[in-house]
Amino acid sequence: MRYIRLSSAAAAAAALFTCATGAPAAAGDDASTPVSCSTAALTAAIVGADPRETLSLARNCTYHLTTPFSTGEGLPPISQELTIRGNGATIVRDGNATPAFRIFHVLSGGNLRLQDLTVRGGNATGTGGSGGGILVNGGGTLKLSGVDVIDNTASVNGGGVAVATGGTVVIRRSWVAFNNAFFSGGGLYNAGSLTVDGSEFGRNHAQLAGGGIAQDSGTSGPIATIHATVISRNTSVGGGGGVAAISGPTIISESKIANNTTGTAGGGIVNTTRLTLDKSEVSGNVAAAPGGDGGGIHNSTASGFLTLQGSKVIRNSANGQNAGTNLSQAGGVFNNNGSVTLDHSHIRNNASTAAPGGLRTNVPVTLTDSTITHNIPTNCVPNPIPGCTD
Repeated sequence: MRYIRLSSAAAAAAALFTCATGAPAAAGDDASTPVSCSTAALTAAIVGADPRETLSLARNCTYHLTTPFSTGEGLPPISQELTIRGNGATIVRDGNATPAFRIFHVLSGGNLRLQDLTVRGGNATGTGGSGGGILVNGGGTLKLSGVDVIDNTASVNGGGVAVATGGTVVIRRSWVAFNNAFFSGGGLYNAGSLTVDGSEFGRNHAQLAGGGIAQDSGTSGPIATIHATVISRNTSVGGGGGVAAISGPTIISESKIANNTTGTAGGGIVNTTRLTLDKSEVSGNVAAAPGGDGGGIHNSTASGFLTLQGSKVIRNSANGQNAGTNLSQAGGVFNNNGSVTLDHSHIRNNASTAAPGGLRTNVPVTLTDSTITHNIPTNCVPNPIPGCTD
């Protein structure tokens, strides 16, 4: 049975900002090809599919993958335009007794649309071990609508989904959760073109950076857009418990990054690129290791351009300490040589073990009709900021 748990916030966002798709066509209107509840039938249907064909899976069926189609691949790689309508079905790699393989692989020229489906239990390992659930090559396109990507693992990047340079992913009204990556992007690693709308990334883990999402499309890459989405309860060891904005311009709008945890930098977000938060909230995130700075956001190096527009950074903490030394700073925002602009935005009720608790910066920042208040132990001291008082 399909297992979606969009939070109320994400569900509301989906209702407001997305159009529901993926419901089975009414009898007599469905031109799709039915696929019986059999893994062999599913494999044969993908192999024999015509370009632009739609496959309609058996309602609420679980397709158990026990052996790979080919080395590292659970199902036949997708090289054409294909739609798979899940009708509440699940495609799962079965247990520890099966070899390691991902579920879907979209090749260059492939265009895969998944609707109303669960992709579960994929395991990508080795040098090609990215995209535990789904891997998209450069020149390939993936579109998810009403899809759960859960319990997948990658030995490199993208426990749930990995998109290579030149690839495209569009995620709408979907849930990406409980995925793991040994390097970056526990839920999603993107080096291509990214659009996310009305979705949720929850309880994913990355050993390096970006527990929920790692955005890494390069300095000249397309703008990544994340809209009306909840990114919560993800974890990372290195940085960016919720989001690691590594490279490529990124806009997060009308979204919530909440209750994520990291060790060293940016409980909610670590940023080294051009990142804009528009009408969004960063709250309840934690940088927990000794010297872990920026409970809400860590804006790192001169390549980090952080802009908050109508947004708030609230109730985050940087609480690591080591026998009174190597104390953590900036429960709200930690800036190291980057650019920070606050426009009608607020940093409040954050806490850290060492001052300042609100915003720490070693270079000037820009505040326009914004406030930094009620942070502990201080708002901005010992790095005074014009417009910020303690």
